[in-house]
Amino acid sequence: MSHVVRKIYDQMPEPKWVIAMGACTSSGGMYRSYSVVQGIDQFLPVDVYVAGCPPRPDNLLHALIMIQEKIGKTKAADFKNIKAPELNVTQNN
Repeated sequence: MSHVVRKIYDQMPEPKWVIAMGACTSSGGMYRSYSVVQGIDQFLPVDVYVAGCPPRPDNLLHALIMIQEKIGKTKAADFKNIKAPELNVTQNN
């Protein structure tokens, strides 16, 4: 599952921010299956972690505020030289 999430992340245009919601996202928790990735920060750069299982609404709002503050400090010049990834599209008619 991690390669699918990473592929989606790579296809997103810059700038991009990541919120890891819940204990299972951060550590995998007690689940060991294909649908739960053990430690998302091992293959994606995580900006904000939201604690809880499930996360409380006030924790999510706090994370969104933290992302807004991070976005507010970002300048467009930081992303000027970043090239967008090329997408390979195949059409089946």
